[in-house]
Amino acid sequence: MNKKKIILALALIGGMATQSRAELVGDTLVIEDVKKVRIETRDTVQRLVINGSKDDEQFHYVQRISIPDTTAVRRTIKSVKDFNKITIKGKDGKPSKWESSLHINLGLNTLLSTPSDYDFKVWPSFDLGLTWLADFRPYGKQNVWSIGLGIDYRRYEYDKDKYLVKDNDVIVPSVFDNEQKERSSDLTVSSLQLPIMYTHYFDRKQEWGITLGALVNWNFQATVNHEYEVGDNHYDISTKKIGQRPITVDGMAILYIPSFPDIYCKYTPMTLFKDGRGPKAHQLSFGLYL
Repeated sequence: MNKKKIILALALIGGMATQSRAELVGDTLVIEDVKKVRIETRDTVQRLVINGSKDDEQFHYVQRISIPDTTAVRRTIKSVKDFNKITIKGKDGKPSKWESSLHINLGLNTLLSTPSDYDFKVWPSFDLGLTWLADFRPYGKQNVWSIGLGIDYRRYEYDKDKYLVKDNDVIVPSVFDNEQKERSSDLTVSSLQLPIMYTHYFDRKQEWGITLGALVNWNFQATVNHEYEVGDNHYDISTKKIGQRPITVDGMAILYIPSFPDIYCKYTPMTLFKDGRGPKAHQLSFGLYL
């Protein structure tokens, strides 16, 4: 049995197999429709226990697996909020002060402090981002310093009766003609992000907490777009190089509340456009942080 492998996919998915038996196929042990699986992990040994099947309630199988490399990265999942975290353990088996995590933010956004003829809508504007963080915990789990890398895409819905156009290198509003139907207009910004964050948890279970920090954005692409129909013809027009600032900095806050999704808010005190290239507009985003 030293060379035998155990296929548990059907059991882990939820016992979807229609057959209920264990059989030897070549050098592989196939166990289908398992009733219960228990995995126990120690510093250097992992123990796999399989009990019961549909046709044999007394079926029992135990496999011990040695883990010679104790410096390996191991996943420790305590709750749904811990699913995105990877804990690094050292040779002594104790968790490292460093931890890695992956996050998705999904929310609404708008542009604030714009002149009255620049009417951006909160809905259906949206903010979508993916961020990898390296978390450092030098003084326990309640205080976390983080730095990482992310990518973010923001779409700002504009007035249905107007659209944005570049006129002499300046982004200004224009009005749709009456014969132009099925109108839409928006502004989009894509950014690479460098997050620098601090998190404090108010309890040892890490249920109540707050994150404060900054996001340094490299706004590598921004466009103004509008589309419309005239008769049977559809027009979709995009304009690049709209004069966005290449570097902006967001202030960000994340609130952690027990039994409730994490909530974030981002605000950019810097204007989106360079001076003289567009309206003075400050970005605001808020939504779920997963």
